[in-house]
Amino acid sequence: MLTKRELDGAIKECENAPTSYQNCAKLATFYTILDHLYTDSKPMVENVQRIDDFGDSEFLQMVKGKDMQAMWLVMDELMTTLQAVNPRLYNGVMRMIEQAR
Repeated sequence: MLTKRELDGAIKECENAPTSYQNCAKLATFYTILDHLYTDSKPMVENVQRIDDFGDSEFLQMVKGKDMQAMWLVMDELMTTLQAVNPRLYNGVMRMIEQAR
């Protein structure tokens, strides 16, 4: 099994090597192994933006303090579904977004 030190060395070596498909594939593999074997490693995303307190509705209370990027992915999935099942409502929401400051 690879030690963390060996893995860090392999990653550093790949990062300093010329860019090629093979080096990128190796680097991706090393990062995946690092993530799975050493979960105490530094997270890839350090600047997680949390959602502030914007109101008292059930929705706003549910998302308060959550990772903003993760919540936008949920909202994107919702909007994609809404576009398919209720295009009129989807278009109305899109107009409201367009008109917002």
